Amino acid sequence: MKNVLKVIGALVLAAAIAAGGYVAGQRAQISSISSALPKNILDKPEESAPVTENNISTESAAPQENIPPKDVVQIERNIIEKNSQTAAAEAKTVVSNVNINIAGESADVKLYTSADKDADGSFVWNDGNQWVLEVEKDGAYYTLLNKYVQLGKVSLMVADDENGEGVITAVVSTSSGLSVEKYTYNGTAFEGQTVYNSGILNVRTSTF
Repeated sequence: MKNVLKVIGALVLAAAIAAGGYVAGQRAQISSISSALPKNILDKPEESAPVTENNISTESAAPQENIPPKDVVQIERNIIEKNSQTAAAEAKTVVSNVNINIAGESADVKLYTSADKDADGSFVWNDGNQWVLEVEKDGAYYTLLNKYVQLGKVSLMVADDENGEGVITAVVSTSSGLSVEKYTYNGTAFEGQTVYNSGILNVRTSTF
């Protein structure tokens, strides 16, 4: 029995010695591999985490400019003061004459052109004509439009709004586009504004 115990003890001791030798060998192998590597690889710091939308600092981001929406239109108003003389010097042919109410007073809205009329009373249009749209009120003149129109004409619409005040609209149509001008009285002068402008077009047909 004692002999058996001695044999078992010897086997256990041998196994322990073998295991210790294996661990020591592995450590020596790792140490030799580490010493063979370049120093800059061993000293290389940890790589930073990839940049994502969640970890971008809002403080370093470039400020965004306040860009107005595309559908916002800046309306420019043209103030038209009164004059003591009419501007219809070159455009003496009356196209339309309408009486309207302006600030509780009577006023005449006249549209003139430089084109003449024939014996039948029809207009003899040239390739281009001068057009004048004017309001005559209390002996004073407000020249709303004074423009040379090439291959086109000026159409006029006079109306009353819900308060009974006169609203004047001029439509300028040519072979290259169309624009709409609106005129209202502010108590001392007329205010004109472009309410529509088609831009430059190649017009195929038009009923204006």
